[in-house]
Amino acid sequence: MIVDPSSTKMIAPSEDDMQAPPSYDETMKAAAKTGPFVAEGATTAGQGKVPPRAPQPYSPGPSPRGPSMPATTVYNYVNPATGEHIASLLPPDHPQMICLQQGGHVPSTRYGILGIIAAIIWFPLGVGCCLLDRRVKCARCGLTLDEGICA
Repeated sequence: MIVDPSSTKMIAPSEDDMQAPPSYDETMKAAAKTGPFVAEGATTAGQGKVPPRAPQPYSPGPSPRGPSMPATTVYNYVNPATGEHIASLLPPDHPQMICLQQGGHVPSTRYGILGIIAAIIWFPLGVGCCLLDRRVKCARCGLTLDEGICA
């Protein structure tokens, strides 16, 4: 049923409006013949012939596909404390590798303000609170060795 907006009458659909749509096979056959993406006069896949590519001789120059990835350098270290071999991507002048080569980190302890205040106010028990509120970092490379409980 179709409702006419200018009146309140209902209009029954005509016989032409009630036709079924065309089948999928018929639509695809028509689309394959005309094809919305194929220009007139263009060759289709079955009509055109592409000559085979001749094999390219090996050349040590740049790749025809574009630039290649640079080689990744892997550094090998020996931990003097444990004697284990370590492979790393970090160069020898990186701060963490300097700590590894020279026998370990140099710990630097900093106490939090709440721990210091607790140690002063509740002297015997407050020292324990001060020890809980501490952070240990390496002075050489800046790596946090111990975050503490209150962090």
